[in-house]
Amino acid sequence: MKSMNRLALLALFSSLTLAACSQAEQESTEDKAEQAMEQTEAAAENVADETEEAAEEGADAAGDAWDDTKDAADDAWDETKDAAGDAWDETKAAAGEAGDFLSDAAITGRVKAALVEASQIDAMNINVETINGNVVLSGVVASADIADLAEQIAEGIEGVESVENDIEVQN
Repeated sequence: MKSMNRLALLALFSSLTLAACSQAEQESTEDKAEQAMEQTEAAAENVADETEEAAEEGADAAGDAWDDTKDAADDAWDETKDAAGDAWDETKAAAGEAGDFLSDAAITGRVKAALVEASQIDAMNINVETINGNVVLSGVVASADIADLAEQIAEGIEGVESVENDIEVQN
């Protein structure tokens, strides 16, 4: 817009100048004015071309920035998803270990309760430990029959994988 205004002013100024000059001066001035107009038009075209190139480069840079941002967001999402999956796996493993401990404690409790219910056995003299479903009986009883009965009771409890009878018979 400014270039067009300048061109119009230059043309007006040239016309006024020509009216006051001789024929030779007018022709010379017209040539100079025409050269100035051509130079101005060439400069305007150069500016327009450079502006267009700059706009295209800016658009390309914006597109590249968008792609980079999108890629970074995708990477962050993948990392978050992987971390959440790892956390879930670790939580499940910890819960499984806690479940194993609770199961062993539950088995120990059930074996002790069954021994207390058996009137022939003094359950206070028998220790019960459970590891991964394997029960170990220890302590001291009055007879081998009582030790065998304690083993049979432990074997009958749900969840018991095996029974190791380390009960000693008192002489």
